[in-house]
Amino acid sequence: MAQAQVRRQQIEDTLKNVIKVTRDLIAEGGWSAAQISVIASRAGLATGSVYRYFDSKVDLCVQVLSEVSKREAEVAAGIIDSEGDATSRMHDAVATFVRRAAREPRLAYALIAEPCEPALDEARLQYRDALAKQFARLIDDGIRRGEFIDMPSDVISTCVTGAMMEPLIRPLARATRPRKQEIETLAEQVAIACVRMVRANSPKLTSIKKPRRAQ
Repeated sequence: MAQAQVRRQQIEDTLKNVIKVTRDLIAEGGWSAAQISVIASRAGLATGSVYRYFDSKVDLCVQVLSEVSKREAEVAAGIIDSEGDATSRMHDAVATFVRRAAREPRLAYALIAEPCEPALDEARLQYRDALAKQFARLIDDGIRRGEFIDMPSDVISTCVTGAMMEPLIRPLARATRPRKQEIETLAEQVAIACVRMVRANSPKLTSIKKPRRAQ
């Protein structure tokens, strides 16, 4: 029994390492950088060993995308479930998303807009859906509070998700990391634009508090 447990732990550790190595490669050079031979070399495995865990490179990349997107949804949920008015939480959640994307621009670009295989594109749509579901909860709360326009939250949340991702595409697609001030300005502008999209009473937007710092 002890040997079986050790073996299971070894398999789990190897799997986690392969996923981490793949994530790091994508963060360095996008989807094309995640070549199985390179992944195997960095993970200290034979190339064929990677296929014991994943059927293909795409299958592995989908797993990476799933794990990264799950984390982003958790960060958004943490802000959305915090105290305060819905308007401020919307501002904070959007601004935090922009800042976090700028930390690893190549990875964020791959997750948002880089051309890829259909299976990866489908996984990216699921990523957007996961974020949209979190924002839908916030929008429902904002509607109940009278802060947001009374429209279907599933529709409005999809609009917010798209609005916070699209302005990032050009900055993230550059070869160089965006400057801090550029990202701070963009985070504030995108957050205010998203709030204006949902607010029931736009003239009060000037009173929006400064966002909490990103996790």
